[in-house]
Amino acid sequence: MVEGIHSSESFKKCSECGGNIIETSFEFICKECGLVHENCFKESSYIFNKATKNSNLSKQYVSLGERTDFIGGLGSFIDYENTKYLKDKSGKLLSPNEQKLFRRLKKNYAQFLRIKNHETEYRVFNILNKISVYLNLNKNIRNNAAYFYKKILRKEKKVINNISLIAFCIFFAARKEFHNAPITINEISSAFQNFGHRVNPRLILRDGIKYKKHLNKNSSPHKSEDYIVRLVNEVINHEGLQERLIKKGVSWSKQKYHIELSKKCRKILKQLSDWQRGGRNPFILTGAIIYLANKLIAIENNQKSVLTQSLISEATQIAEYSIRDHYVNLLKPLFFSK
Repeated sequence: MVEGIHSSESFKKCSECGGNIIETSFEFICKECGLVHENCFKESSYIFNKATKNSNLSKQYVSLGERTDFIGGLGSFIDYENTKYLKDKSGKLLSPNEQKLFRRLKKNYAQFLRIKNHETEYRVFNILNKISVYLNLNKNIRNNAAYFYKKILRKEKKVINNISLIAFCIFFAARKEFHNAPITINEISSAFQNFGHRVNPRLILRDGIKYKKHLNKNSSPHKSEDYIVRLVNEVINHEGLQERLIKKGVSWSKQKYHIELSKKCRKILKQLSDWQRGGRNPFILTGAIIYLANKLIAIENNQKSVLTQSLISEATQIAEYSIRDHYVNLLKPLFFSK
């Protein structure tokens, strides 16, 4: 455990693998093995003052205003935003008729006036919030996606499709944010489709080609190392793994097998140069590396191979033929002598 980590001390060594520790939006994690060392607590950017109950003066309660990922301009509410029973300036409840009147005024203002002329953005940001929860994205990715969306709207007079545009912005924000489990285009499009939106990878790529010129282009491409923790976890958590361990006579627990598999995958990746990886998809290559690591572990420990291409495919949602192609044509010739 690393103690006394502060935001000013961004890099320390991991107690497990010796890798550098970096700060994400809410955690300190190891860049190499993904181990979470400590939570990162930051002060809120909002400051609220206590309301004085002694004052008899009328008060005006104001909303927080327009946030990056929210449409609702700065404006006064009738009492607090979520208050059901309204009071006058002296703190006494209004009469039933006045309650009904001001509730109606408050409801109409909240539903219409606050989003007037911003209906499309309001709908898009509602979708963004739903997708963020569905994909378990952190706040940085969500806020950056909203920022990129607004930036593109300022530059472009008219966009082709607002829904596919926010999907591209989510993808672009996820690439720029250091994320231990990067989100793929297919996963983003599937999430939108689950909510009834006709978004597919082709539309996201189309918007990327058309609108990326308005955004900062210095994002670095992902490598297989970025996907190791996520895909290994998916394989380990597969419902059929425990049965395979017993069937093949492996005495290791799932936790022990998890550790050995992760170590072997990272060792394989260190031996693969950028030239050998070529232009292959790092996500698919990671799936094939997990299969190779399983084979090497079995040989080194005189055990039977536990994982199959079918099991890895089912756990990671990578096509089985893609895993086989990467293994047979790239990895097998390098790691197994003929």
